[in-house]
Amino acid sequence: VGVTSVNPDPEKFSFFISKGLQDSGSGTLAHVMTAVAGCVANGAKVISMSLGGGGFSQIVLNQYKDYYDNDGVLIIAAAGNGGNSGYSYPASYKYVMSVAAVDSNKDKPSFSQFND
Repeated sequence: VGVTSVNPDPEKFSFFISKGLQDSGSGTLAHVMTAVAGCVANGAKVISMSLGGGGFSQIVLNQYKDYYDNDGVLIIAAAGNGGNSGYSYPASYKYVMSVAAVDSNKDKPSFSQFND
């Protein structure tokens, strides 16, 4: 009795978990990008990151573009919890899907990041 997996058909869906941050929640852009590269190298088609921080990097933008265009990878990242319209990365890169919060009324809560 119990749950064996969130994945009912391992032949159809596979998971690869990579860690880009330390246990404390801090880390470097290099470690995050190494984790993303590991996911792509292991066949990931969707990468979900609940993290943010740092500024824009053309090198990183180019890498995410390459993963999207050439590897068919959808990268998703948290919009941020700053409660303003500032750009948070990696969520604000053109080739990353930004995911923000909504409350029980489907409204944007005050803490949720937002922008164009």
